[in-house]
Amino acid sequence: MTYKLVFMADGAPTAVATDDLAFACANLGLTITGVERRATLRPCLQGQPKIAGMIGPCYGGEDDGVPVIRYEDAATHAALGA
Repeated sequence: MTYKLVFMADGAPTAVATDDLAFACANLGLTITGVERRATLRPCLQGQPKIAGMIGPCYGGEDDGVPVIRYEDAATHAALGA
C-alpha cells in the first residue's frame, strides 16, 4: 500500500509518499489516532489509519494498480478544494 501525506509548504502542496505510514508519521511528528470505520467508503479506505490534524484517509488514485491512500493538512485541503 502506498500512502501520500500532503502539506502546504511555501504556498504550494508538497507530498511525501511512503509505504511505511507509521515510520513517516513518527518522523513528521504526526500521531495515528485510530482507524477509519465508516462502511460507506471505498473498501480500500476502510480500516486505514486516521492521523491527528490530517484530513483522510482519502482515495488518491492508483499506482500500478495499487490504491494510493492520501492524507492532507487543512491548508492543502482548502487550497485544492477552492
